[in-house]
Amino acid sequence: MIFIIKVTTNKEERALDMISERAEKKKINVYSISRPHGLRGYILLEAEDRDSAGI
Repeated sequence: MIFIIKVTTNKEERALDMISERAEKKKINVYSISRPHGLRGYILLEAEDRDSAGI
């Protein structure tokens, strides 16, 4: 499933790093995290289910 996560505008890169570190550390089933160019204030997260996404 793909989830859209609202983050602070212009802080997308920092949020992306924090989520990826947490996913690696806790061995969460997150497949990809993306910050599409031109989409400010949001990141896309692909995970197995809502629990794995941490939403």
